Amino acid sequence: MELKTTFRKIKILFLLFALFSYSGIYAQTRIFATTVSSSDDTDNASNAIDHNLGTRARVRASSGIAVGIGQYSGHIELQFDSTLPQNTTTYVKIGADANLFPALLGGSLGGLLSDVLGGVLVGNQEFTVQAKNGNAVVLQGNSQIASDFGGQRLRVITNAAGEYFLMITPNQQYNRIRLTNRVGSLLGLGNTRRLDVFEAFYVTDMANCGSPAFTSFSGSGISLDALQLGGVGVENPQFAIDANQNNFSTLSVGLLGVGASIEQTVYFEGASNATDQFAIRLRLSQTLLDLNVANNIRIIASNGGTVVQNVSLNSLLTLNLLSLSGGTVTTIPIAPGAPVDRITVQFLSLVSASVSQNLDLFGVVRTPARPVITDPGTTNPLICSGQTASLLADTQAGNELRFYDAPAGGTLLQTVAAGSTFTTPALATNTTYYVAAAKIGCPEESARVAITVTIAVIATPTTLNTTQDLCAFNAPTLADLQVNEPGIVFYSDATDGTPLPLTTALTNGTIYYAALIDPVTTCESAVRLAITVNLNNLCAVTFNLKVLLQGPLFGGQGNLMRDDLRQQGLIPLAQPYSSALNARFTHVNGGGNEVTTQAVLDANAGTGDAIVDWVFIEVRDAANPATVLRTASALVQRDGDIIAANGGVLALDGLPSSFTVAIKHRNHFGALSGQTLNVVDGAVTLDFTTLSDNDIFTLQGANGQIAMATIGGVRALYAGNANFDRQIKYDGAANDRQVTAGQVLSFPGNTSQLLNFANATVYASGDVNLDGRVLYDGANNDRQLILNVVLTYPLNQNTLGNFNGIFEQIPQ
Repeated sequence: MELKTTFRKIKILFLLFALFSYSGIYAQTRIFATTVSSSDDTDNASNAIDHNLGTRARVRASSGIAVGIGQYSGHIELQFDSTLPQNTTTYVKIGADANLFPALLGGSLGGLLSDVLGGVLVGNQEFTVQAKNGNAVVLQGNSQIASDFGGQRLRVITNAAGEYFLMITPNQQYNRIRLTNRVGSLLGLGNTRRLDVFEAFYVTDMANCGSPAFTSFSGSGISLDALQLGGVGVENPQFAIDANQNNFSTLSVGLLGVGASIEQTVYFEGASNATDQFAIRLRLSQTLLDLNVANNIRIIASNGGTVVQNVSLNSLLTLNLLSLSGGTVTTIPIAPGAPVDRITVQFLSLVSASVSQNLDLFGVVRTPARPVITDPGTTNPLICSGQTASLLADTQAGNELRFYDAPAGGTLLQTVAAGSTFTTPALATNTTYYVAAAKIGCPEESARVAITVTIAVIATPTTLNTTQDLCAFNAPTLADLQVNEPGIVFYSDATDGTPLPLTTALTNGTIYYAALIDPVTTCESAVRLAITVNLNNLCAVTFNLKVLLQGPLFGGQGNLMRDDLRQQGLIPLAQPYSSALNARFTHVNGGGNEVTTQAVLDANAGTGDAIVDWVFIEVRDAANPATVLRTASALVQRDGDIIAANGGVLALDGLPSSFTVAIKHRNHFGALSGQTLNVVDGAVTLDFTTLSDNDIFTLQGANGQIAMATIGGVRALYAGNANFDRQIKYDGAANDRQVTAGQVLSFPGNTSQLLNFANATVYASGDVNLDGRVLYDGANNDRQLILNVVLTYPLNQNTLGNFNGIFEQIPQ
């Protein structure tokens, strides 16, 4: 089986995918060694301190031409201007002839890798690296001891261009680095080996941008056979740090059992800020995910040789509410909460797994902390349809904010400075935007934060009728249109336009459009309610009428009529008027079907609002009072107020804007208003109790006729018209007294047919004083009331009992 690229025997050099200026891309501050404090068998030693990573000093070593003859080892010692604190990391760019560095790049796997790669760590070319403080060695590593390069303090690392570096992090102070090149005992005579040293430097300020500079890998529990068979190790480790987002390294433990692990570390030049985060891009197969492999992958953040955070991939997924999907690259954010300069991805083999265990690492980048949303308007932005939203996210100074249309990838919509807002286009549907923080000018971005802009959904207003009839003569406006909800504005168009004032006069046949305004957001409903207006010349009118009846005023209190009929339960529930009673009571245009209830009759007992009797209402033409437009039967209360049969306000429909009103009673004269009544705000008001003679209609030629009686300073309808005609008569043909007598004599209980019978309790026209009895003789009899009306009538100047000149002043 052919080994993977990393472990092929002849070459392990990495493809050069990132041929860029190594020293300039990260803009970090590098402090170079400035002095060659010691050197031997070294060519161009000054090149190692010229601050140019492209020039090198060459340290030579030779096995000699004969035993003990010509054999030598070279060294170079580079010194810094000052003593470096403990845990300061120094990088030394190096090169060599043999496969030393590709093997040592594998850390604790170095010894095994040297066999796989065809090199020999012991007995071939060998080198020693020492960190020194003056003459005291504080850290040392020998190439022939592979484990010396397997820890966190001394490693061989590579950059994306395939160049090698020594990474040295002593746990004590130091001020110089010494490298010694020599040949091993197994190398034959006449051989020389080179060790190229380019520069030694440490970093005081981290790189502005957050891409890693170096990488290395390591492993445990892996045998030589496993490496030689292939499928185990790290393939193309440099792909995890190159500039190609599609490249990846592959960490594999193959089918190894318990105890095996493989890991890859990426290194950043300089420690991060404590608030920085790291984004790790991984891919796993669905088969491994089904085996819950996330618990066997650990992410380790370190600063120098100190581990800052060590967490499982599964806990990171849970913390960030993420899930992995097989074959999909997923970005995993990690926030160490302290400065770190390296991130390690460690893959522990699953127990008894029967599938190949591979993890693809696409890269690790350092990013600013994800943006924070503190602006109330951005936390839950709510806008009206068609509006824009201003989104504000917080990030640290020196960062910028990038807004996208997708949680990953997608289109960069806009980049704004910290503290600036991103204004969305006008929106008609809920839209989610995603914002990431980034150092200004750097490609690396934080994890994106979703901001969902919600369109306020305002329901379309409703109405009881989308075609509404209104009175033209009431000068209706938009305010008169019926809509069920408050907070309405009207338009003349279904979608566009500006709101119309509520005082806008309505036009017949026009469609108006109502929109509902939300009181919190002030947003309008997206769909407007269409209302068609029909302006009618005949409309419903509310009547505020008042009249008193002369009969029940006698014996009453003040100007309140008696309600004896109601108290005795004599008032019928169905209205009593019809043309059969007399032509004067002919109903037209819907009148005559009025029915009340006992509850209405029983209401308000003992008050001025108690019911007295039914009355007959006529609405007459203003120009021709003889024409009756509408009739209705209604109830009159003790104080004279007239109400509808249902106990409510009297309202009649199908009426013009002006008319006259007549009120009649079954045994009283009626009266007609002498003045035209004009409807105002849908209502008319007429109080017959206060009318003067000039305000009451009188028939043409009826000189001296008085249409209404005056009792105690108020006007009342004349009582005594017991036969329903247009005349009140005590004597003579068709007189009213005789009606009273006839009803007494014909009463079923008056078996002796006595005129002085006092128990004729009945709802009858002969009861002109409305006390509930038809009484011809005796105290408070109805005959005497009829006589008094005739005798006191102003035109009966001779007080004749047979006077027959009293006529109702209403045209027929």
